[in-house]
Amino acid sequence: MIVGAGLSGLAAGLALVRRGHRVRLLEANAQAGGCCSTEDVDGYRFNNGAMYVAVPRLLDHAFERLGLDRARVLPLRPIRVPQASVFESGTLIRFGSEGDSVVEGRDGASRTAVLRAELECCVRKWVPVLRTFADDLMPHPPSAARLLAKAWRHLPKLAGTLSTEIRRNFTDPEVRAAVSAVTLYTGLAPERTPIFQIMGLAAMLDEGFFLPEGGMGAITRVLEHAFVAAGGELSLSTPVRALRAQAGRIGSVVLEDGRQLLGDAVLSTASAMTTFECLLAAGSVPARIRRKLRKLPLSHRALGIQLGLRNRILPAAYATNHVPSMEQQHRLLVPQPSGVRWFSFTTPTIDLPELAPDGGSVVEMFAAVDPAHPLDEWNDRLAREQAHSAIDALSRHHALDIATCRIVTPRDYERRMHLFDGALYGLSPGASPTAQFAHETPVPGLFQAGQTTHPGYGVGPAMWSGILAAEAMARFVEKP
Repeated sequence: MIVGAGLSGLAAGLALVRRGHRVRLLEANAQAGGCCSTEDVDGYRFNNGAMYVAVPRLLDHAFERLGLDRARVLPLRPIRVPQASVFESGTLIRFGSEGDSVVEGRDGASRTAVLRAELECCVRKWVPVLRTFADDLMPHPPSAARLLAKAWRHLPKLAGTLSTEIRRNFTDPEVRAAVSAVTLYTGLAPERTPIFQIMGLAAMLDEGFFLPEGGMGAITRVLEHAFVAAGGELSLSTPVRALRAQAGRIGSVVLEDGRQLLGDAVLSTASAMTTFECLLAAGSVPARIRRKLRKLPLSHRALGIQLGLRNRILPAAYATNHVPSMEQQHRLLVPQPSGVRWFSFTTPTIDLPELAPDGGSVVEMFAAVDPAHPLDEWNDRLAREQAHSAIDALSRHHALDIATCRIVTPRDYERRMHLFDGALYGLSPGASPTAQFAHETPVPGLFQAGQTTHPGYGVGPAMWSGILAAEAMARFVEKP
Protein backbone atom coordinates (compact mmCIF):
# COMPACT_ATOMS: atom_id res chain seq x y z
CA MET A 1 0.00 0.00 0.00
CA ILE A 2 1.16 3.53 -0.82
CA VAL A 3 -0.14 6.62 0.95
CA GLY A 4 -0.34 9.60 -1.40
CA ALA A 5 -0.71 9.71 -5.20
CA GLY A 6 1.62 12.59 -5.95
CA LEU A 7 4.57 12.09 -8.29
CA SER A 8 6.47 10.05 -5.69
CA GLY A 9 3.53 7.76 -5.00
CA LEU A 10 2.64 7.27 -8.66
CA ALA A 11 6.25 6.55 -9.62
CA ALA A 12 6.60 4.12 -6.70
CA GLY A 13 3.34 2.40 -7.55
CA LEU A 14 4.28 1.96 -11.20
CA ALA A 15 7.74 0.63 -10.29
CA LEU A 16 6.19 -1.97 -7.96
CA VAL A 17 3.46 -3.03 -10.38
CA ARG A 18 6.11 -3.48 -13.07
CA ARG A 19 7.85 -5.94 -10.70
CA GLY A 20 4.66 -8.00 -10.39
CA HIS A 21 3.37 -6.73 -7.04
CA ARG A 22 -0.23 -5.98 -6.25
CA VAL A 23 -0.32 -2.28 -5.30
CA ARG A 24 -3.04 -0.10 -3.84
CA LEU A 25 -2.46 3.65 -3.98
CA LEU A 26 -4.48 5.74 -1.49
CA GLU A 27 -5.02 9.45 -2.20
CA ALA A 28 -6.89 11.85 0.09
CA ASN A 29 -7.85 14.28 -2.68
CA ALA A 30 -10.33 13.76 -5.51
CA GLN A 31 -7.53 13.78 -8.09
CA ALA A 32 -4.00 12.43 -8.22
CA GLY A 33 -0.90 14.54 -8.63
CA GLY A 34 -0.58 16.42 -5.36
CA CYS A 35 1.86 19.27 -5.90
CA CYS A 36 2.26 18.40 -9.59
CA SER A 37 -1.28 18.81 -10.85
CA THR A 38 -3.44 21.46 -12.42
CA GLU A 39 -6.91 22.80 -11.78
CA ASP A 40 -9.28 24.37 -14.31
CA VAL A 41 -11.14 27.47 -13.08
CA ASP A 42 -13.48 29.40 -15.39
CA GLY A 43 -11.58 28.27 -18.47
CA TYR A 44 -8.09 28.95 -17.04
CA ARG A 45 -5.67 26.21 -16.04
CA PHE A 46 -3.69 26.87 -12.85
CA ASN A 47 -0.83 24.92 -11.31
CA ASN A 48 -1.14 23.23 -7.92
CA GLY A 49 2.50 23.62 -6.95
CA ALA A 50 5.18 22.64 -9.48
CA MET A 51 5.53 25.26 -12.21
CA TYR A 52 8.11 24.00 -14.72
CA VAL A 53 10.52 21.17 -15.48
CA ALA A 54 14.21 21.77 -14.80
CA VAL A 55 16.94 19.21 -15.53
CA PRO A 56 14.88 17.25 -18.07
CA ARG A 57 17.62 14.59 -18.28
CA LEU A 58 16.70 13.58 -14.70
CA LEU A 59 13.05 13.25 -15.71
CA ASP A 60 14.07 11.22 -18.78
CA HIS A 61 16.14 8.86 -16.61
CA ALA A 62 13.12 8.32 -14.34
CA PHE A 63 10.74 7.61 -17.22
CA GLU A 64 13.24 5.17 -18.70
CA ARG A 65 13.51 3.31 -15.37
CA LEU A 66 9.71 3.01 -15.36
CA GLY A 67 9.61 1.65 -18.92
CA LEU A 68 8.12 4.80 -20.48
CA ASP A 69 9.26 6.76 -23.52
CA ARG A 70 9.14 10.27 -22.13
CA ALA A 71 9.51 12.01 -25.51
CA ARG A 72 6.52 10.10 -26.89
CA VAL A 73 4.12 10.16 -23.95
CA LEU A 74 5.04 13.55 -22.47
CA PRO A 75 6.02 16.24 -25.00
CA LEU A 76 7.85 19.16 -23.39
CA ARG A 77 7.80 22.69 -24.76
CA PRO A 78 10.90 24.82 -24.11
CA ILE A 79 10.49 28.04 -22.18
CA ARG A 80 12.04 30.49 -24.62
CA VAL A 81 13.13 33.12 -22.07
CA PRO A 82 13.08 31.57 -18.58
CA GLN A 83 14.04 34.55 -16.39
CA ALA A 84 14.22 38.33 -16.47
CA SER A 85 14.95 40.88 -13.76
CA VAL A 86 13.76 44.47 -13.80
CA PHE A 87 15.48 47.22 -11.79
CA GLU A 88 14.37 50.66 -10.70
CA SER A 89 17.33 52.12 -12.63
CA GLY A 90 15.61 51.04 -15.85
CA THR A 91 17.94 48.09 -16.46
CA LEU A 92 16.43 44.84 -17.73
CA ILE A 93 18.48 41.62 -17.62
CA ARG A 94 17.19 38.55 -19.47
CA PHE A 95 18.54 35.01 -19.15
CA GLY A 96 18.03 32.63 -22.02
CA SER A 97 20.62 30.22 -23.25
CA GLU A 98 24.17 31.56 -22.95
CA GLY A 99 24.04 33.39 -26.25
CA ASP A 100 20.60 34.88 -25.61
CA SER A 101 21.31 36.50 -22.24
CA VAL A 102 21.29 40.26 -22.50
CA VAL A 103 21.48 43.49 -20.50
CA GLU A 104 19.20 46.28 -21.70
CA GLY A 105 19.73 49.81 -20.43
CA ARG A 106 22.74 51.96 -19.70
CA ASP A 107 25.88 50.63 -21.46
CA GLY A 108 23.84 47.61 -22.50
CA ALA A 109 26.17 46.33 -25.23
CA SER A 110 29.34 46.33 -23.14
CA ARG A 111 27.57 44.93 -20.07
CA THR A 112 26.01 42.18 -22.21
CA ALA A 113 29.45 41.14 -23.46
CA VAL A 114 30.74 40.88 -19.88
CA LEU A 115 27.61 39.03 -18.76
CA ARG A 116 27.96 36.41 -21.48
CA ALA A 117 31.63 35.86 -20.72
CA GLU A 118 30.93 35.45 -17.01
CA LEU A 119 28.01 33.10 -17.67
CA GLU A 120 30.26 30.99 -19.88
CA CYS A 121 32.73 30.64 -17.00
CA CYS A 122 29.88 29.75 -14.65
CA VAL A 123 28.64 27.07 -17.04
CA ARG A 124 32.11 25.54 -17.36
CA LYS A 125 32.40 25.34 -13.59
CA TRP A 126 28.94 24.16 -12.56
CA VAL A 127 27.38 22.17 -15.39
CA PRO A 128 29.78 19.22 -14.82
CA VAL A 129 28.62 19.20 -11.19
CA LEU A 130 24.98 19.30 -12.28
CA ARG A 131 25.44 16.41 -14.72
CA THR A 132 27.30 14.32 -12.17
CA PHE A 133 24.41 14.68 -9.74
CA ALA A 134 21.73 14.16 -12.40
CA ASP A 135 23.37 11.17 -14.11
CA ASP A 136 25.42 9.43 -11.44
CA LEU A 137 24.05 10.31 -8.00
CA MET A 138 20.36 11.19 -7.83
CA PRO A 139 19.13 8.05 -9.67
CA HIS A 140 20.73 5.93 -6.94
CA PRO A 141 20.11 5.49 -3.19
CA PRO A 142 22.02 8.12 -1.17
CA SER A 143 25.50 6.81 -0.36
CA ALA A 144 28.57 8.57 1.00
CA ALA A 145 30.77 6.06 -0.79
CA ARG A 146 29.09 6.74 -4.13
CA LEU A 147 29.26 10.50 -3.55
CA LEU A 148 33.01 10.31 -2.97
CA ALA A 149 33.58 7.98 -5.91
CA LYS A 150 31.59 10.00 -8.44
CA ALA A 151 31.88 13.60 -7.22
CA TRP A 152 35.12 13.86 -5.22
CA ARG A 153 36.65 16.36 -7.64
CA HIS A 154 33.61 18.65 -7.32
CA LEU A 155 33.22 18.59 -3.53
CA PRO A 156 35.58 21.56 -2.86
CA LYS A 157 33.27 23.73 -4.98
CA LEU A 158 30.35 23.11 -2.62
CA ALA A 159 31.67 25.06 0.37
CA GLY A 160 30.18 28.48 1.04
CA THR A 161 27.02 30.40 0.26
CA LEU A 162 25.32 31.47 -2.92
CA SER A 163 26.08 35.15 -2.34
CA THR A 164 29.81 34.45 -1.97
CA GLU A 165 29.87 32.47 -5.24
CA ILE A 166 27.93 35.15 -7.10
CA ARG A 167 30.31 37.89 -5.96
CA ARG A 168 33.24 35.71 -7.01
CA ASN A 169 31.90 35.13 -10.52
CA PHE A 170 29.96 38.28 -11.49
CA THR A 171 31.23 41.87 -11.41
CA ASP A 172 28.13 43.93 -12.28
CA PRO A 173 25.97 44.60 -9.17
CA GLU A 174 22.72 44.38 -11.14
CA VAL A 175 23.83 41.15 -12.79
CA ARG A 176 24.56 39.78 -9.33
CA ALA A 177 21.04 40.70 -8.28
CA ALA A 178 19.57 39.06 -11.39
CA VAL A 179 21.55 35.86 -10.81
CA SER A 180 20.50 35.62 -7.17
CA ALA A 181 16.88 36.29 -8.16
CA VAL A 182 16.90 33.02 -10.12
CA THR A 183 17.03 31.17 -6.77
CA LEU A 184 14.47 33.23 -4.83
CA TYR A 185 12.09 30.25 -5.09
CA THR A 186 14.04 28.79 -2.16
CA GLY A 187 12.57 31.38 0.21
CA LEU A 188 16.08 32.15 1.48
CA ALA A 189 18.18 35.28 1.18
CA PRO A 190 21.35 34.73 -0.89
CA GLU A 191 23.50 35.06 2.25
CA ARG A 192 21.66 32.06 3.77
CA THR A 193 21.36 29.98 0.61
CA PRO A 194 23.78 27.06 0.24
CA ILE A 195 26.08 27.38 -2.75
CA PHE A 196 24.57 24.21 -4.24
CA GLN A 197 21.45 26.16 -5.21
CA ILE A 198 23.44 27.75 -8.04
CA MET A 199 22.50 24.50 -9.78
CA GLY A 200 19.25 26.29 -10.65
CA LEU A 201 21.18 28.77 -12.78
CA ALA A 202 23.37 26.02 -14.25
CA ALA A 203 20.30 23.96 -15.18
CA MET A 204 18.65 26.94 -16.87
CA LEU A 205 21.76 27.73 -18.92
CA ASP A 206 22.57 24.10 -19.75
CA GLU A 207 19.36 22.39 -20.90
CA GLY A 208 16.81 25.13 -20.21
CA PHE A 209 13.43 24.97 -18.51
CA PHE A 210 10.37 23.29 -20.01
CA LEU A 211 6.59 23.05 -19.69
CA PRO A 212 4.66 19.86 -20.42
CA GLU A 213 2.09 20.40 -23.13
CA GLY A 214 -1.22 20.78 -21.34
CA GLY A 215 0.39 22.02 -18.12
CA MET A 216 2.19 20.37 -15.22
CA GLY A 217 -0.70 18.00 -14.59
CA ALA A 218 0.20 16.21 -17.83
CA ILE A 219 3.04 14.47 -15.99
CA THR A 220 0.61 13.11 -13.43
CA ARG A 221 -1.85 11.97 -16.09
CA VAL A 222 0.82 9.95 -17.90
CA LEU A 223 1.94 8.19 -14.70
CA GLU A 224 -1.62 7.63 -13.48
CA HIS A 225 -2.66 6.07 -16.80
CA ALA A 226 0.42 3.82 -16.88
CA PHE A 227 -0.12 2.70 -13.26
CA VAL A 228 -3.77 1.77 -13.76
CA ALA A 229 -3.11 0.18 -17.17
CA ALA A 230 -0.42 -2.02 -15.58
CA GLY A 231 -2.91 -3.31 -12.98
CA GLY A 232 -2.43 -0.87 -10.09
CA GLU A 233 -5.42 0.10 -7.95
CA LEU A 234 -5.92 3.83 -7.36
CA SER A 235 -8.34 4.92 -4.61
CA LEU A 236 -9.11 8.65 -4.72
CA SER A 237 -10.88 10.60 -1.95
CA THR A 238 -9.48 8.05 0.50
CA PRO A 239 -7.68 9.86 3.32
CA VAL A 240 -5.54 7.80 5.70
CA ARG A 241 -5.84 8.39 9.44
CA ALA A 242 -3.20 6.05 10.86
CA LEU A 243 -0.62 3.36 10.16
CA ARG A 244 -0.64 0.27 12.37
CA ALA A 245 1.65 -2.67 13.03
CA GLN A 246 0.59 -6.23 12.26
CA ALA A 247 2.76 -9.21 13.28
CA GLY A 248 5.67 -6.96 14.26
CA ARG A 249 5.74 -4.73 11.18
CA ILE A 250 3.70 -1.95 9.59
CA GLY A 251 1.16 -3.57 7.32
CA SER A 252 -2.15 -1.96 8.24
CA VAL A 253 -3.67 1.33 7.11
CA VAL A 254 -6.63 2.86 8.94
CA LEU A 255 -8.75 5.11 6.73
CA GLU A 256 -10.52 8.25 7.88
CA ASP A 257 -13.85 6.40 7.79
CA GLY A 258 -12.50 3.73 10.16
CA ARG A 259 -11.93 0.95 7.65
CA GLN A 260 -8.71 -1.01 8.03
CA LEU A 261 -6.71 -2.30 5.06
CA LEU A 262 -4.06 -4.98 5.37
CA GLY A 263 -0.94 -5.40 3.26
CA ASP A 264 2.65 -6.62 3.30
CA ALA A 265 4.21 -3.17 3.79
CA VAL A 266 3.35 0.52 3.57
CA LEU A 267 5.10 3.35 1.71
CA SER A 268 4.21 6.85 2.92
CA THR A 269 4.81 9.75 0.57
CA ALA A 270 3.69 12.23 3.21
CA SER A 271 6.51 14.22 4.77
CA ALA A 272 8.50 12.51 7.50
CA MET A 273 6.93 14.97 9.92
CA THR A 274 3.41 13.87 8.96
CA THR A 275 4.31 10.19 8.86
CA PHE A 276 6.03 9.99 12.23
CA GLU A 277 4.10 12.68 14.12
CA CYS A 278 0.57 12.18 12.78
CA LEU A 279 0.15 8.75 11.20
CA LEU A 280 2.17 6.55 13.57
CA ALA A 281 1.39 6.03 17.23
CA ALA A 282 4.02 7.73 19.40
CA GLY A 283 5.12 4.41 20.85
CA SER A 284 6.01 3.12 17.38
CA VAL A 285 8.42 5.99 16.59
CA PRO A 286 12.07 5.27 17.51
CA ALA A 287 13.66 7.75 19.91
CA ARG A 288 16.32 8.81 17.41
CA ILE A 289 13.62 9.69 14.87
CA ARG A 290 11.79 11.78 17.47
CA ARG A 291 15.04 13.64 18.24
CA LYS A 292 15.66 14.28 14.54
CA LEU A 293 12.13 15.61 14.01
CA ARG A 294 12.61 18.21 16.74
CA LYS A 295 15.58 19.75 14.90
CA LEU A 296 14.24 19.86 11.35
CA PRO A 297 14.31 23.28 9.64
CA LEU A 298 11.15 23.75 7.58
CA SER A 299 10.91 25.74 4.38
CA HIS A 300 9.03 29.02 4.08
CA ARG A 301 5.31 29.65 3.74
CA ALA A 302 3.77 31.86 1.07
CA LEU A 303 0.47 33.12 -0.29
CA GLY A 304 -0.26 31.76 -3.77
CA ILE A 305 -2.01 34.21 -6.13
CA GLN A 306 -3.25 33.04 -9.52
CA LEU A 307 -4.93 35.33 -12.01
CA GLY A 308 -6.90 34.50 -15.12
CA LEU A 309 -6.80 37.56 -17.39
CA ARG A 310 -9.07 38.34 -20.33
CA ASN A 311 -6.20 40.25 -21.95
CA ARG A 312 -2.84 39.00 -23.16
CA ILE A 313 0.25 40.24 -21.37
CA LEU A 314 3.76 39.56 -22.66
CA PRO A 315 6.33 40.38 -19.99
CA ALA A 316 10.06 40.03 -20.63
CA ALA A 317 10.23 36.36 -19.58
CA TYR A 318 8.33 33.39 -18.24
CA ALA A 319 9.47 34.45 -14.74
CA THR A 320 9.87 38.18 -14.19
CA ASN A 321 11.49 39.57 -11.05
CA HIS A 322 11.24 43.17 -9.86
CA VAL A 323 14.13 43.12 -7.42
CA PRO A 324 16.53 45.31 -5.44
CA SER A 325 20.24 44.64 -5.07
CA MET A 326 21.37 41.17 -4.03
CA GLU A 327 22.17 42.49 -0.54
CA GLN A 328 18.58 43.73 -0.16
CA GLN A 329 16.72 40.73 -1.55
CA HIS A 330 15.86 39.45 1.89
CA ARG A 331 13.19 42.18 1.78
CA LEU A 332 11.23 40.22 -0.84
CA LEU A 333 10.95 37.31 1.57
CA VAL A 334 9.00 39.17 4.27
CA PRO A 335 5.75 41.16 4.07
CA GLN A 336 6.11 44.71 2.74
CA PRO A 337 3.60 46.57 4.96
CA SER A 338 3.93 49.97 3.27
CA GLY A 339 3.06 48.52 -0.15
CA VAL A 340 4.66 45.92 -2.37
CA ARG A 341 7.69 47.37 -4.11
CA TRP A 342 9.48 44.17 -5.14
CA PHE A 343 7.84 41.01 -6.41
CA SER A 344 8.13 38.11 -8.84
CA PHE A 345 5.57 36.50 -11.10
CA THR A 346 5.33 33.89 -13.83
CA THR A 347 3.29 33.95 -17.03
CA PRO A 348 3.03 30.38 -18.37
CA THR A 349 0.77 31.48 -21.23
CA ILE A 350 3.77 33.11 -22.94
CA ASP A 351 4.84 29.59 -23.95
CA LEU A 352 1.55 27.71 -23.42
CA PRO A 353 -1.20 30.12 -24.56
CA GLU A 354 -3.70 27.23 -24.51
CA LEU A 355 -3.80 27.44 -20.69
CA ALA A 356 -6.17 30.43 -21.07
CA PRO A 357 -9.10 31.26 -23.38
CA ASP A 358 -8.17 32.96 -26.67
CA GLY A 359 -6.43 36.26 -26.02
CA GLY A 360 -6.15 35.64 -22.29
CA SER A 361 -3.30 35.08 -19.84
CA VAL A 362 -2.48 33.13 -16.71
CA VAL A 363 -0.31 34.87 -14.10
CA GLU A 364 0.99 33.21 -10.93
CA MET A 365 2.62 34.93 -7.97
CA PHE A 366 3.82 33.99 -4.48
CA ALA A 367 3.62 36.68 -1.81
CA ALA A 368 5.64 36.59 1.39
CA VAL A 369 3.74 36.07 4.64
CA ASP A 370 4.57 36.43 8.31
CA PRO A 371 5.87 32.97 9.30
CA ALA A 372 4.58 33.48 12.85
CA HIS A 373 0.99 33.99 11.72
CA PRO A 374 -1.08 31.00 12.98
CA LEU A 375 -2.42 28.80 10.20
CA ASP A 376 -5.91 28.70 11.70
CA GLU A 377 -6.21 32.49 11.45
CA TRP A 378 -5.96 32.53 7.66
CA ASN A 379 -9.37 33.43 6.22
CA ASP A 380 -10.75 34.87 2.99
CA ARG A 381 -10.60 38.47 4.21
CA LEU A 382 -6.94 38.29 5.23
CA ALA A 383 -6.03 36.43 2.02
CA ARG A 384 -7.74 39.06 -0.16
CA GLU A 385 -6.08 41.94 1.71
CA GLN A 386 -2.59 40.52 1.27
CA ALA A 387 -3.20 39.43 -2.32
CA HIS A 388 -4.49 42.89 -3.22
CA SER A 389 -1.13 44.51 -2.43
CA ALA A 390 0.73 42.12 -4.74
CA ILE A 391 -1.83 42.44 -7.53
CA ASP A 392 -1.72 46.24 -7.22
CA ALA A 393 2.07 46.18 -7.63
CA LEU A 394 1.75 44.04 -10.75
CA SER A 395 -0.93 46.34 -12.18
CA ARG A 396 1.53 49.26 -12.14
CA HIS A 397 3.52 47.46 -14.83
CA HIS A 398 0.89 45.50 -16.81
CA ALA A 399 -2.75 46.07 -17.69
CA LEU A 400 -4.81 43.48 -15.82
CA ASP A 401 -8.33 42.62 -17.00
CA ILE A 402 -9.01 40.02 -14.31
CA ALA A 403 -11.61 37.39 -15.11
CA THR A 404 -10.89 35.10 -12.16
CA CYS A 405 -8.59 35.11 -9.14
CA ARG A 406 -7.56 32.07 -7.11
CA ILE A 407 -5.81 32.58 -3.76
CA VAL A 408 -4.11 29.72 -1.90
CA THR A 409 -3.23 30.43 1.73
CA PRO A 410 -0.71 28.62 3.95
CA ARG A 411 -3.71 27.00 5.62
CA ASP A 412 -4.83 25.70 2.21
CA TYR A 413 -1.36 24.33 1.51
CA GLU A 414 -1.53 22.38 4.76
CA ARG A 415 -5.10 21.11 4.53
CA ARG A 416 -5.72 20.74 0.80
CA MET A 417 -2.21 20.03 -0.43
CA HIS A 418 -1.16 18.16 2.75
CA LEU A 419 2.07 20.15 3.13
CA PHE A 420 3.15 19.88 6.76
CA ASP A 421 2.66 23.18 8.63
CA GLY A 422 2.04 24.88 5.27
CA ALA A 423 5.74 24.69 4.41
CA LEU A 424 6.04 24.73 0.61
CA TYR A 425 8.99 22.34 0.33
CA GLY A 426 8.85 20.44 3.61
CA LEU A 427 12.52 20.71 4.57
CA SER A 428 14.20 24.06 4.02
CA PRO A 429 16.45 24.26 0.94
CA GLY A 430 19.10 25.36 3.44
CA ALA A 431 18.85 22.13 5.43
CA SER A 432 21.87 19.85 5.67
CA PRO A 433 21.74 16.62 3.63
CA THR A 434 21.73 14.78 6.96
CA ALA A 435 18.22 16.15 7.55
CA GLN A 436 16.88 13.83 4.85
CA PHE A 437 15.22 10.56 5.86
CA ALA A 438 16.09 7.14 4.49
CA HIS A 439 13.69 5.41 2.11
CA GLU A 440 13.65 2.37 4.43
CA THR A 441 12.69 3.58 7.89
CA PRO A 442 13.78 1.97 11.21
CA VAL A 443 10.15 0.83 11.64
CA PRO A 444 9.84 -2.62 9.98
CA GLY A 445 7.55 -2.60 6.97
CA LEU A 446 7.41 1.21 6.70
CA PHE A 447 9.01 3.07 3.80
CA GLN A 448 9.23 6.76 2.96
CA ALA A 449 9.27 8.77 -0.26
CA GLY A 450 8.67 12.42 -1.09
CA GLN A 451 10.16 15.77 -0.21
CA THR A 452 11.97 14.75 2.96
CA THR A 453 13.77 11.71 1.52
CA HIS A 454 15.68 12.91 -1.53
CA PRO A 455 17.87 15.94 -2.31
CA GLY A 456 16.66 18.48 -4.82
CA TYR A 457 13.29 19.98 -5.70
CA GLY A 458 11.02 19.52 -8.66
CA VAL A 459 9.51 16.70 -10.65
CA GLY A 460 12.68 14.72 -11.34
CA PRO A 461 13.76 14.36 -7.69
CA ALA A 462 10.16 13.63 -6.66
CA MET A 463 9.89 10.75 -9.12
CA TRP A 464 13.30 9.36 -8.18
CA SER A 465 12.35 9.45 -4.51
CA GLY A 466 9.38 7.20 -5.29
CA ILE A 467 11.35 4.86 -7.54
CA LEU A 468 14.16 4.34 -5.02
CA ALA A 469 11.70 3.84 -2.16
CA ALA A 470 9.80 1.28 -4.24
CA GLU A 471 12.98 -0.64 -4.98
CA ALA A 472 13.82 -0.73 -1.27
CA MET A 473 10.28 -1.87 -0.50
CA ALA A 474 10.45 -4.60 -3.13
CA ARG A 475 13.68 -5.97 -1.65
CA PHE A 476 11.97 -6.11 1.74
CA VAL A 477 8.87 -7.99 0.65
CA GLU A 478 10.70 -10.25 -1.83
CA LYS A 479 13.44 -11.44 0.51
CA PRO A 480 13.28 -15.16 1.43
